[in-house]
Amino acid sequence: MKRNLIKMIEDKKYNVVRVSKTEFELDNGDVYPHSFELDEEISVKEFQKFLDSSKGIMISLLKQIDEQ
Repeated sequence: MKRNLIKMIEDKKYNVVRVSKTEFELDNGDVYPHSFELDEEISVKEFQKFLDSSKGIMISLLKQIDEQ
């Protein structure tokens, strides 16, 4: 089960098209609130880097759990 989830996350590309201080939007129209308010404006490109990094961290954590 975990391996399927890891594969799904690895294969999925989340493309950010809009970022505000309170939420972000993906190219498929999904809008997600931030769990915190941004102190300053951030570009879509910068936020995309954060999102991609978060995805990498999540995959790493799931792989560690899978190995146990």
